[in-house]
Amino acid sequence: MVHASAPGRAGIIGNPSDIYGGTVIACAIGERAEVFVREAEGIIFDICGHVTHIQSDDDLEFDDSLPYIDVARSVWRYLIGDDRRHLAGVGIDPAGGFHLRAETSIPMRAGCAGSTAMMACIVAGILAFFENPIQRYAIAEMARHIERTSLGIDCGFQDQYMVVFGGLNCIDFRGKQWGWDDDAAPYAIVEPLTEALAPRLPLPMVLANLGRRQGTSGTYHHTPRQRWEAGEEAMVEGMKRIAELARIGKRAMLVGDWQTVADMMNENYEISLRLFGISELNDALIKTALGHGALAAKLSGAGGGGTIIALHEDPAYLAEKLLKQDIKRIIALDPHQPGLEIEVY
Repeated sequence: MVHASAPGRAGIIGNPSDIYGGTVIACAIGERAEVFVREAEGIIFDICGHVTHIQSDDDLEFDDSLPYIDVARSVWRYLIGDDRRHLAGVGIDPAGGFHLRAETSIPMRAGCAGSTAMMACIVAGILAFFENPIQRYAIAEMARHIERTSLGIDCGFQDQYMVVFGGLNCIDFRGKQWGWDDDAAPYAIVEPLTEALAPRLPLPMVLANLGRRQGTSGTYHHTPRQRWEAGEEAMVEGMKRIAELARIGKRAMLVGDWQTVADMMNENYEISLRLFGISELNDALIKTALGHGALAAKLSGAGGGGTIIALHEDPAYLAEKLLKQDIKRIIALDPHQPGLEIEVY
């Protein structure tokens, strides 16, 4: 039996610059995805209660009504396919039988990396089941490669690195802006901040979720990425500035200058609003948080995600106020939350 689990994440400053070779600060959340893999006759995916038997290539065709099943399908298609990127030395028996069961407490399509956490767990669980040890950077890169090539999602690298490493990190993606298919692209630089910030924890922030499934990050990023690749000045300069905000914000967080952190978060929001657009629901939620005294509020992830992160001098007060309005849940930020964990027993 193999057990793999990984957390979701919240973007604090810098998103969505990760897709453009930028820098982000992000924190793991208390919610996790879990996968259990055991021996079985044939291949069975039991994903959040939806069971699929994989008996032919037809069973690997995607079905948008069950996105987490499609995540599992995409992983298996990649592992047994002809694309060997990130799979050097990995051995998978296409006829090997297993039963894969997955559950998650991360809200789906909410800008919290729920599908990425699920994918990382499935990748790690199947690889461990077939006795393939693989290091964290490779799993993050592999999960990103599958999302990009198999699922066709124009995503960055923040989600994959955060769910694999966990904690509270400043992650530098410079050199990866053109890394769709570049084997020589560098790994991201992951700088843990939890220990250095220990005297200032917990973070004075609230993560609030509307409880409504919104669009995927791939939908959100597709057209802006095309504009950036075409060299549109506003997009190029905007992404450069968002990445710079994260680097400025890192120092501000480490010295406890929360007003500067708030200023960086608010500017991040303003640039995203101008260049990408934000759904009315998300924008209303941000304005509500600001109306209750938040020093800053912005999206946690992609533009349609339905989750915001707000900085407030009294997070408990803000959480209470938001729960009395149109908020389904407050999600705990957890700088001590470990990343991907794998057990074989």
